Amino acid sequence: MDGPYTRLTEADYNTKLREMGNYLWELEQDLLTADARQDETTAGQVHQKISSLAVKADRFFEIPGKHQLLAAYVSGLGLRIIGQWAEASDRFLNVLKLSPTNGEAWLELSWCLAETEHWEECEMAARRSTEFFPETGAVWGNLALALEKLGRTTEALSSVKTALSLDPQDTRSQGLLSRLEEIDVAPRGK
Repeated sequence: MDGPYTRLTEADYNTKLREMGNYLWELEQDLLTADARQDETTAGQVHQKISSLAVKADRFFEIPGKHQLLAAYVSGLGLRIIGQWAEASDRFLNVLKLSPTNGEAWLELSWCLAETEHWEECEMAARRSTEFFPETGAVWGNLALALEKLGRTTEALSSVKTALSLDPQDTRSQGLLSRLEEIDVAPRGK
């Protein structure tokens, strides 16, 4: 196989993939702005750019080398941004096969698994995320959401309270706390 990417060094791959990752963060902001303005034309254009970057990162992943971890992560990031949750999950699982202690991949995977409603797997990924980011509210919020969906209200309450102690302004966790408190109080009120 002798294509346009086979003559790159590991340093070249890493540089290109980091540039692509940084560009994805910028494009995510552009997509959020376009969505907020309900600018479907711009949103579609940005979506296409993100999709193209994910495809390019996938092509880099197919070429053996140390850069595969970063290629899988960049592809997963792009796919997550455009809401291709199952495909993004697959890419983050590829990252974790190569680097089981990659905290960022565990965090991203927990979000993707929540979106696809794979609650048991989401709980596991979120628990791993809390090991790497114990001071991050979103991680605890992901865990609380998975526990709520699994019917484990007491554990979910504990996790969401931790999330809100770390990030009191998190509206998702605030809403989850309200729902959980209603569930927790309801049986005693009867």
